[in-house]
Amino acid sequence: MITSGWYENDERYLPAHHQPALLLDLLLARDVSSHKVLRGTGLFYEDIVSGSQTVSAAQLKQLIANGQKLAPEGDLSFRWGDNLWPGYYGGASQLLSNAPDLQRALDVLVEFRRELSPLLSLRVFSDDRYCYVQWLDNAGLGDEKVFMVETAMTALTSMARWLSGQAMPWRYGFSYARPAASEQYLVHLGPQLMFGLGVDVMVIEKSWLSVPWPRGSATAFQAALQGCQRTVVQPRDGFCEAVYDWLVQHVREPQALPDVAAAFGMSPATFKRKLMKHHTHFQQLQDQVRLHVCLYLLHIKGMNNEQVAHYLLFNDTTNFRRAFKRWTGLTPSDCRQQFQLMPG
Repeated sequence: MITSGWYENDERYLPAHHQPALLLDLLLARDVSSHKVLRGTGLFYEDIVSGSQTVSAAQLKQLIANGQKLAPEGDLSFRWGDNLWPGYYGGASQLLSNAPDLQRALDVLVEFRRELSPLLSLRVFSDDRYCYVQWLDNAGLGDEKVFMVETAMTALTSMARWLSGQAMPWRYGFSYARPAASEQYLVHLGPQLMFGLGVDVMVIEKSWLSVPWPRGSATAFQAALQGCQRTVVQPRDGFCEAVYDWLVQHVREPQALPDVAAAFGMSPATFKRKLMKHHTHFQQLQDQVRLHVCLYLLHIKGMNNEQVAHYLLFNDTTNFRRAFKRWTGLTPSDCRQQFQLMPG
């Protein structure tokens, strides 16, 4: 049974004067009324400037939804991302601002993702040559997911460029199709873009992980890290993220909803209600996990269709290809040919 806990999208823990205030300021700079920006969030401008109000992921999601309607130009997510990190969010931000290299900056973003990236958290893994940063919905983003992917990828790109003093050669993969207006992607992220990949991921050669950052300080970083580790004791996973992780760990075992509900100490009915509250359902998460594992095995481990089908317990290769096309609109072979996740 899961015992480490998780946070849900209606739990108020995020200081309103941190990331939400930055987004609010970007909208107010467009001469938009604060009442319109905060409509439906349960917040007032005075709550945010008081410095003592906390908000939930659901409230922040509503603020984003309002912002998208009030700023239809399509650049709000990128502008928010450009200014998001390191930010002024307490000890975790101090850690980021003193990170001596990319590896330790990523370590901070993973360990303190609840504070620094409350809606879209990241997973970092490597092979012999490349480092992969995968972005996961941890709060049930629904229609706001694309906005947050744009924000998060821009935030990491911009922060790394500022702290390192140079542009870094990232490649970007997106789970969704290329937006009709994609100029902002080119401006803020560059030309190495792959849309319709089925996963939201950034890729960079591992050699960049240890390049010293001139703005960083290893001594200040270590001191701030110890302080954060003493004070931050809350669960770091959102509910969707916790379910996703459990399904990944058991991807080679046939799992039905009652099995997963029992692992989380809930009845099937309660588990379904929590998934609905987070704007998802069991089959959607299960398909997402299986697709992500497929993409990892195909693109990174270099497995063929038969090996992937066997690994994921498909009855035969035909069933695997049929499922993969249902998830992505492509056959596994077409996916390999269309997306070059790792250059050279």
